[in-house]
Amino acid sequence: MFYLIVAIMLVLFYIFAAPSNIKGTMNVVAAVFIVVGLLIALLLGLLKVLQSPPEMWLVIGMVVVGLWAMRDIYFLDKPRKTLRPKRRPYRYR
Repeated sequence: MFYLIVAIMLVLFYIFAAPSNIKGTMNVVAAVFIVVGLLIALLLGLLKVLQSPPEMWLVIGMVVVGLWAMRDIYFLDKPRKTLRPKRRPYRYR
């Protein structure tokens, strides 16, 4: 609760009383806090994903192998057609 009151006081100071040279410093400090908060959230999310059941990892692996196989099949060399002499259409007599 104490830190919440201090945070509210800092925000009010920033909005109403801070001179412009302090506002620039506070912007940098706020940006650092936001970046650190996002990195912590990303790390905690990654740890939560890593705790997933093994079947999910198996499905993801099979999907990746399947997509890789389809890509491989798509890029296979295509057989070249041999050029035949052009035939004239059948003519009735």
